[in-house]
Amino acid sequence: MSTQSPVLLSACAVCATITFSLLLRWSRKRRGSALPLPPGPPRLPIVGNMFQMPEKNVWETALEWGKTYGDMLYLEVAGFPMMIINSNEVATDLLTKRSSIYSSRPQMVMPVIGGWGWATPMLPYGETHKWHRSILHKFFASPNLLKYTESQQQGCYMFLRHMLESPQDYDRHVRRLPTVVMMMNTYGHSVKDDNDRYVVQGEKCARTVTDFFGYFVLDLMPWLRHVPEWFPGANFQRLARESRELSKSYRHDLYALTKKNFNEGTAKECLTTLYLESATNSEGVVEDEELFGDVTSIVFLAGSDTSVTGIMNLVLALLKFPEAQRRAQEELDRVVGTDRLPTFDDRGRLPYVNALCSEVLRWQIVGPIALPHYTTEEDEYRGFRIPKGTIVLPNLWAMGRNADIYPDPLEFKPERWLPGGVNYDSVRPEDFVFGYGRRICPGKNWAETMLFITAATLVSAFNLEQAVDADGKPIPLNEEYEGESIRYLGKSECKITPRSEKIAALISEYAESF
Repeated sequence: MSTQSPVLLSACAVCATITFSLLLRWSRKRRGSALPLPPGPPRLPIVGNMFQMPEKNVWETALEWGKTYGDMLYLEVAGFPMMIINSNEVATDLLTKRSSIYSSRPQMVMPVIGGWGWATPMLPYGETHKWHRSILHKFFASPNLLKYTESQQQGCYMFLRHMLESPQDYDRHVRRLPTVVMMMNTYGHSVKDDNDRYVVQGEKCARTVTDFFGYFVLDLMPWLRHVPEWFPGANFQRLARESRELSKSYRHDLYALTKKNFNEGTAKECLTTLYLESATNSEGVVEDEELFGDVTSIVFLAGSDTSVTGIMNLVLALLKFPEAQRRAQEELDRVVGTDRLPTFDDRGRLPYVNALCSEVLRWQIVGPIALPHYTTEEDEYRGFRIPKGTIVLPNLWAMGRNADIYPDPLEFKPERWLPGGVNYDSVRPEDFVFGYGRRICPGKNWAETMLFITAATLVSAFNLEQAVDADGKPIPLNEEYEGESIRYLGKSECKITPRSEKIAALISEYAESF
């Protein structure tokens, strides 16, 4: 948990939680239970495991704890029960098979006072969340209705042209690719450049929401939300105020523009126009319009950052493991040839490229700790008691590095997923990196297809090589990540060149056709 919170709040946390913790413990004893809590690091009186929680990379610490305490790690932070799950089997048993108990969210203070309580990932489980999910599932579970693979393929062709023109800026082109596609899929909005008003606004929203995780202390003492902004140490109120203003404009502006274009007959087909066509009654009133506006406005924030990191991980893997790149290129040359670029029609005949994508998802997991689930009832599992109100965190990082399931887990081996490979019949990373149960990412299929077409077109068109210094020695790759809920990776010094003059001409031809 972050220690970036104001000193005043941190000091108050230790003092003010004593009474709360004692009352909570007393209440639990009154309820009573013969079953023990799951194992975990020893807890101190009152504060529990507060001072054992790492400042960052909690998933790595939890992986180490798991070697001693097992796949279910129970902790308490100042009276708040928390459980970290290191095993896909346990996560499936609880979060999927018992999803009626484990599908809610803890109501964190900063997202609520910061104006983001409406966002789908933040909603507690209930009717509003179900409605959001139904819309997202309808349009993103498959490409048949929204036809998003067409936009993804077109976006990739433009991405290749940008790579051809300025390969040294590959990180900027990667950031732009999912953004362009997601904006088109959701709002029919064409992003012309990196200074697009709505893209800049969305990126600012993403950074603001990320800052919320530095104020976990407010969840220990929610009454602090009423402290005025002028009070010393209450700079979280300034952040919350600015966030509310940003949330309001982001929530409505682009939807309003798309609706205006739709009414004027100039809008491109997208998620918003398809909904407007089906939900506008004879009097011109759009059913559940506010709810729908909430759904669309979160799509960009939820999908673009994760896809960017996934593609940056792909580039890192291609640079670090040139043999995997070579094998993928051999397959693409054999199946697709050199007279055209890959399409989705080729996907079923490219087992190695598909395996490459699976291994990217396992090798460097985008979000090592999934967003927290929250128990709405007390539960019993494997002889342990899991209290009502427990924050449950699936440790996806640990799952992808389980050496009992994935031999040599730190190595990048796409062949493990091929027929006859050691993990061909194992749990695939696609089965857990997108979450569990009623909280599984509704954009899972979109993200998988986006990663595939990016990998196929990039590897088919370019050679990616590690850069060397003046003495001919390889320049170390950048493998430093930032962020907690989503990890962000910067670019590495590298050399990216078209595989031939013919492919360079093809890239220009394809890009100009759209």
